[in-house]
Amino acid sequence: MDTFKLTTGISPTYKITKVNFEEKTLKEEPYVKKQVNKVSYYAVCPECDNPIQIVGLQKNTIESGSNPYGRHNKGDVTDLALYSEIDYLECPFSNPSWTKKPGKRSSKSPLANKMLLNMRNYFDCAIKLLQEMTGLKISRNLAKQLLENYLLDEGWLYRQATLNNIPWILGESSPAIPLFGQYIYKNSALFHSIQDKCADIVLEPAGFSEDLVQIRNKPGQFIKLEFIFCNHQQNIKGESMQEMIDFWVFRKGNTESDGTIFRKTIPIEANDFIDLIQEVGSEHRDEKLLAVAKELTENYM
Repeated sequence: MDTFKLTTGISPTYKITKVNFEEKTLKEEPYVKKQVNKVSYYAVCPECDNPIQIVGLQKNTIESGSNPYGRHNKGDVTDLALYSEIDYLECPFSNPSWTKKPGKRSSKSPLANKMLLNMRNYFDCAIKLLQEMTGLKISRNLAKQLLENYLLDEGWLYRQATLNNIPWILGESSPAIPLFGQYIYKNSALFHSIQDKCADIVLEPAGFSEDLVQIRNKPGQFIKLEFIFCNHQQNIKGESMQEMIDFWVFRKGNTESDGTIFRKTIPIEANDFIDLIQEVGSEHRDEKLLAVAKELTENYM
């Protein structure tokens, strides 16, 4: 792998370079450990939260040439990360021929439990990121519906779920949801697409915000628009992973070309979620959404 992070849990991901490693770790314990005949360099895998060893940091290797890389460390690293075989086997970087297996990961997975905990703790941030990337205003009722679906389908046990893609698994775990009555952001790509392709839809200005419009039917018309998150892909290329998911709005029961109203492939970047969490900070949290998350997840923790 070509990225690392400094701590387990939701934390920033960095490209593995000599400069990055030295500046971020300050070459201190537990990242640098002296052994009998060598010095070893450690960090945390951004995908599975297991400890990794940084190889080739100070010298070229046969495997990586002049580029250092991360390799899973099959054992705990004191004061850094505990090793989980369950999560290692699910990690896209566990072997060069990794493919996603069918079914779900074990409920004993430490990583899965961390994802559920962070869904509860940062539910408001997950909703905010979904809004920013889709153009859909997610009301408290819609947010609750998404979380109920996530819990019902055990989204934290999806094999492709990671701490980085928590918002997208929240969306992916829901079946099709009607758009009628929902609000969307004016001048978003979603707004313009619905405006151009749906003559039987009225986009009514929201009385409480100049930035929003509500999706309504024209008098005498009846149309059903729905949305889903789908086509979630994780592709390993060399030492890197590329991840993406589709946000799709369509006429109910019609997914042919004339039934698709809007479809956007959204790249999932490792730091999108943590960046937003840090941007929101501790003073601008949505306490009502957090209360919803606390109530709904109580029986799952």
